[in-house]
Amino acid sequence: MKLGIFSDTHDQLESVEKAIKFFQKEKVELIIHCGDWVSPFVPQFIYSLKPKLTIPIKSVFGNNDEGDHFRFFERKEKENWHIEFYKESFELEIGAKKIAVYHGSSKVLTDSLIKSQIYDVVFTGHTHQALIEKIGKTLHLNPGSTAGYAFGKITLQKTIALYETKTNQGKIIDL
Repeated sequence: MKLGIFSDTHDQLESVEKAIKFFQKEKVELIIHCGDWVSPFVPQFIYSLKPKLTIPIKSVFGNNDEGDHFRFFERKEKENWHIEFYKESFELEIGAKKIAVYHGSSKVLTDSLIKSQIYDVVFTGHTHQALIEKIGKTLHLNPGSTAGYAFGKITLQKTIALYETKTNQGKIIDL
């Protein structure tokens, strides 16, 4: 199964639109958001795009989403978004691959998920630095920042990622 991974969108709608259109063109079957949407108007924007997004999204909240959890859930129900929101982390199994998704705001927890070797892949965000590395049997994939920010500074690098469960391979994509 092909997954589209993005993170740290930080209300940057132009980049979000590019990411969604890329995922649609690539025919991903599931989109993972690794946190820091920032405002509920970002998913609302996604579901206003044409063609309408039919790919399901699973997402964790990041450290910049904490003030609006209620509004995310309220609007999800009211506007029928196809998004599953998880507070901090979640696991899923697709085929034979065990996957963990965590925003990445604690390096200790990120390292623990990877070093546990329980997962085939761990998706994180938070650092705004795109990364694919294999540690033991576990692939660690951070799609970087869709917004193109790095700690308050605008950078030129706006990135997302693709992941293929059959091969346990990831690829960083520049927007």
